[in-house]
Amino acid sequence: MNWFPQIGGGSIAQFPLGRGRKWRMVRNEMEDGARITLADAHSGQVEWRLSYQDLSDSETAAIAGLFQSSRGGYGAFGFVDPTANLLAWSEDLTRPDWQAGSLTVTGSIADPLGGHGAWQLSNPAAGELQCTQTIGLQGSYVACFSMWIRAGSPVIVALDRDGTRSSFAAGTAWSRVYLGIPGNTGAEQSAFSVAVPASATVQVFGMQVECQPYPSKYKPSGAAFGIYPETYFGKDELAVRATGPGLSATDLVLVSRC
Repeated sequence: MNWFPQIGGGSIAQFPLGRGRKWRMVRNEMEDGARITLADAHSGQVEWRLSYQDLSDSETAAIAGLFQSSRGGYGAFGFVDPTANLLAWSEDLTRPDWQAGSLTVTGSIADPLGGHGAWQLSNPAAGELQCTQTIGLQGSYVACFSMWIRAGSPVIVALDRDGTRSSFAAGTAWSRVYLGIPGNTGAEQSAFSVAVPASATVQVFGMQVECQPYPSKYKPSGAAFGIYPETYFGKDELAVRATGPGLSATDLVLVSRC
């Protein structure tokens, strides 16, 4: 399956960008004037309006190559919402989207933003345990996995994507940490984990995955969304403007089914 290419160091879009949502209703009008209206659950669309400036020749070629392989607006490809937290239920680690194994998970902990959305992860085992969520993000995409961490006594916590990790020291004050890397090339899914060492307890908050190399403002998430495997170019032509030596610009309309 083809996916929309990342640009620069791993971004999906540039600002400004537009995002609109469309739904369709089916309405039957009876002979007596009564109306029956139902939502068409399978006709929802998200329309993206993207504007790119100062694209390199290789970035322009990647977009043009996807347009050619998709035969304009005919063929589908994958697209990732550049504004979304791709993790499901970022503030409810008891949901089945999360695999916490033998970790003891406790909620309603005071968080660094003044609420009570943080969670405590306690590891009663003699070895490391992980809290993991796997999402349908292709491995070659650069993604940033971030969260706040804190511990009653100093402990080393690791953030992991598909077996590649970085370690961070959790102290008594909240600190935001992140891991911004690609996953396993060719993989159709990516697993993101926070690892708690043996007999340790750590508090976490604001778990977030974004398709970019660095974290942005935290966005709480509910049910999983943000990955659209059925996306189309909204036009059957691709207009590219040369803006300088080796630099180009283009405006795109994409339509994702949801």
